[in-house]
Amino acid sequence: MKSSYLAHGKVILIGEHSVVYGYDALALPIKSLNIKTTVEEYKQMWMKTKHYEGPFFSAPDEYDGLKYVVKTLLKKAHSENAKLKITYTGEIPIERGLGSSATVALGTAKALSQFLNLNLNEDQIMEITNHAEMINHGKASGLDAATVHSDYLVFFNKEMGPKKLESKLGATLLIMDTGQLGNTKEAVSKVRQQMQTSVKANKKIENLGFLADETKKAWLKHDKNKVGQIFDQAQENLASLGLSTEKINQLSRIAHQNGSLGFKLSGGGLGGIVIALCDSNESAQKIAEACKNLISNHWYEEI
Repeated sequence: MKSSYLAHGKVILIGEHSVVYGYDALALPIKSLNIKTTVEEYKQMWMKTKHYEGPFFSAPDEYDGLKYVVKTLLKKAHSENAKLKITYTGEIPIERGLGSSATVALGTAKALSQFLNLNLNEDQIMEITNHAEMINHGKASGLDAATVHSDYLVFFNKEMGPKKLESKLGATLLIMDTGQLGNTKEAVSKVRQQMQTSVKANKKIENLGFLADETKKAWLKHDKNKVGQIFDQAQENLASLGLSTEKINQLSRIAHQNGSLGFKLSGGGLGGIVIALCDSNESAQKIAEACKNLISNHWYEEI
């Protein structure tokens, strides 16, 4: 007997960091990036991934969120002594802001719930996924979990939860991997320290939340030029909080020189991925070509 679930990644369009403090954010599911989780009986508890294969609960610390998911579900099923092999296939680059940890946490909860006949409802699945994210990142807003669980653009607020936006902007999003590992935990901590000591930092976080609201308004009017301008303003704010890098700044200059409507880092920062809003797929390809020596990968998403 086998159970499996395919979960996709995500990219934050705007509102990273500010969403942790209760402001709004917009995030987009990326269907082309996904991971399949498969659960089957085995001779012992076993994990198989591209980066680790071995006893499940002896996996490195970065898998602590997954260990929590599995322990919680086995306990619910009164099957603490179960012997299972959980295999993860496909890949979403880790520490890039693409939602890899939320994707595998959700996939594990879904596949294991099915395998154990737990029939957990969506709220229960999301609660477990979000707790795994707290273990992984120190402080998680719930945005990643909501977006990897959605088929549509997600407008998110911690208090109100996720709301889907089915409207299209009529543009192309170019997602580029800087090849530099981001560190969400370090970035969140860096912002928190500034929030505790600086009024200016608090204003910047508040402004990022405001820019998320403005993005939603412009999106619903299909005003891609306005959204591009907002991306640039958000990037200025994020950079001033110390979350950009020289490579990200360089990619920004190249993107704008080649016709980008707007550019920003996405996710925690300090590396990871960047996004450029483009008028068309042709424009996105031109920018990707101009940036190819600085990036390790790129993807296009029609939005």
